[in-house]
Amino acid sequence: MSQTNNAGTTNTNQNNQNNNRKGGNKNYQNRNNNNQQQQQGGQQQQHRNKHQNQQGNQNQQGGQQQQQNKQGHRGGKAPSNVESFPINLSQQQIQQLQAYQQQIQQNQSAQFQSNFLPPATALYTPVINYFINLYNNFKSQSHQDILVSYDSFFKSCETYYPHCALPTIENLIPILGDKFEESSFTDRFFVLLYKEIYYRYYYALVFQPNINTCVESWQNYYQIFHTLLSANSPNDVEIDLPNAWLWDLVDEFVYQYHTFAKFKLKKQDVDFLSENPEIWDTTNVIRYLYYIIKKSQIFSANTNRFESSSEDFCSHPVYKMLGYYSVISLVRVQCLLGDYTLALKTLELIDMGKKAMYTYVTACHITLYYYLGFAYLMSRKYNEATKALNTILVSVASKSKSQNFQSDHNEKKTDKMYALLTICQALYPNKIDENVSNNLKEKFGDKLLRLQKGDLSVYEELYTFAAPRCIGPVPPYISGFNVTALDPHRLQLSLFLEEVKQQSLLTTIRSYITLYSTISIQKLAGLLQIDPEDLRVKLTCYKHKLFNVLGKGETKWNNQLDIDFYIDQDMIHIDNRLYAKETDSFINSILKFEGSLTPSYNWM
Repeated sequence: MSQTNNAGTTNTNQNNQNNNRKGGNKNYQNRNNNNQQQQQGGQQQQHRNKHQNQQGNQNQQGGQQQQQNKQGHRGGKAPSNVESFPINLSQQQIQQLQAYQQQIQQNQSAQFQSNFLPPATALYTPVINYFINLYNNFKSQSHQDILVSYDSFFKSCETYYPHCALPTIENLIPILGDKFEESSFTDRFFVLLYKEIYYRYYYALVFQPNINTCVESWQNYYQIFHTLLSANSPNDVEIDLPNAWLWDLVDEFVYQYHTFAKFKLKKQDVDFLSENPEIWDTTNVIRYLYYIIKKSQIFSANTNRFESSSEDFCSHPVYKMLGYYSVISLVRVQCLLGDYTLALKTLELIDMGKKAMYTYVTACHITLYYYLGFAYLMSRKYNEATKALNTILVSVASKSKSQNFQSDHNEKKTDKMYALLTICQALYPNKIDENVSNNLKEKFGDKLLRLQKGDLSVYEELYTFAAPRCIGPVPPYISGFNVTALDPHRLQLSLFLEEVKQQSLLTTIRSYITLYSTISIQKLAGLLQIDPEDLRVKLTCYKHKLFNVLGKGETKWNNQLDIDFYIDQDMIHIDNRLYAKETDSFINSILKFEGSLTPSYNWM
C-alpha cells in the first residue's frame, strides 16, 4: 500500500529550503538546484552556497542571497506508483507530524518549518534496495562499489523524501535481517555513519534545525570520533571508506558547527546550552580536529622506512585521509574565526604540489584554495592571494565540462573565487592566466572598473558575496541570542573596508608618480591637493603597503608591484619597473631566438 500523502503534504511549504550540500558526492549534488529565499521578520536567512548579494540594512546571514531562478524536482511530490510500506511512528513522531500539519493548515508555519522536518512515513522499495546495496558494499570494503551505492542511495532519498526526514536507522535495520550483527564493529560503525547521513540530509533541507536535532547530531559525531580515537591499533578498525565519503564526514562536521555558531537562539535554548556547554563548542570542535590529526600520524610517521608499519595509524587509509582532511577543515575553522595568520601557518603542513592528496576530491581541492586565497587577501598578501586563486581557477577551467561531482556547489564557489580575485586585481594588479582574465572580465569586468575608481559600495558588495560568514569563538548562549552590534562578520567587513579606504588614496598617488622619474613632495601635494606633510605620511604608508611576503614559510619581504620609490629629503625618486620589465623581456626574446636566426654551417 503506497504511503505518499504525508510526503505530499509538505510539498507546498518546503520549497524554500536549501539543498545544495546534501551529499557532497558524485552526481548527488548535480540536482540540488531548488534554492529560494526565506524571509523571517524582515531578516535574510543564510542558505548554503548562495549566488546573489545582499546590501543595505538586511541582517546578512552568510552575506549571500539564494538563487531563485532555479527549480529542481524537489518542487514535486514523491512518486506514487512505487511500492511502499508504512512506517510505525513513535508517539512523539506522531505528535510532531500532527503539529506540523496543523501549522500548515493555519498558515503560520514559517518559523516552525525553519527548524523542523516531518518524519518519513513510508519505506519505498527502491530506497530499501539501495540501502541494502550500500550495506553490502560497505561490508565488502570495495571503494568503487561503496561510492556508487553511496551516490545511488542519496539520489533515491532525494527522489522519495524531498520534504521530510530520512527513515531512521531503527526503521531500516530490520530490513537487513540476520545480516546485521550488533556485536560486529563494522555493523556498529555503519549505524553511526548512517545517522551522520541522516543529520546531513536534515541540515540540507532546514536552514536552522531545532536544538534537539543539533544535540543529537553532535552526540553522533562524538561517538564516531570517539570510536576512531579510542582504537589501540589500526587493525581494530575494520572499515575502509572512499575519500569522497571521508571528506564529506569532516566537511559536514565543520559546516554544522558553522551553522550552529550563527544561530538566533530562543530563551529556552540559551538555558539548555548553559547547562550543556560542550554542544558544538568552538574549543571542542578544534580539539577533535587536532586529535584526529594526531591520531592519524600523518606528520609524525617515519618517512625513511621503505614500508609503513602495520602499527602506524598512518598506514590505515581511513586514518590517513581523515587526518589530512582534518588539517584542511582546521584551516577553514581558523579562517571563520578570523585567525588568518594561524590558518596560513597551518597550511604549511600541506604539500601544495599538483599531485597532492587534496586533489583526490574536487570539493576538497576547491575548498582548500578558496580559504587559502581568502586568508591571503585578509592578511594583505594580495600577490599570494592572486597566485592561489589563479591556480585553482585554471584547474577548475580544465574540469569545467565535468558534471559528475558537485558541479552546482563548485560552480558557486568558483564565482566567489572570481569575486575575490577581482578584489585582489583592484588592490594589487598582477598578471594572471589569459583565460582566467577573460572569464573575470566577463563576470565582473564592470565591477573591476568601479573598484579601480575606489567605489567602496562595490568592494562591500563583492566581499559580502564572496567571503565566508565569519563567526566568533564565544558560544551563542554567552554572547547573547539576538546581538548584532558585535557581529564578527560585520567587524571583518569593516576592517576590510578600512583597508580599502587607505588603499584608495594610494592608488591615486600611484597614478601620478608613474608619470615621473623624480618629483618634489611640494609639487605632488599640489597635484593631489593635500598638505605636504600629510602627503609624506601617505607615501610612507604606501611604501609599507607595497611590500608583501614572498610566499609560504618565507620571512623575506619584497615589492611585487611594477613601481617603487624612495624619498630623499623633499624629492621623490621613482623606479618604474614596468618599462624595465618590458626591456628585459625584449632582450631575453632576442637572445632566445638569436641562435635560431644564425645559420649553422656545421655539417659534420
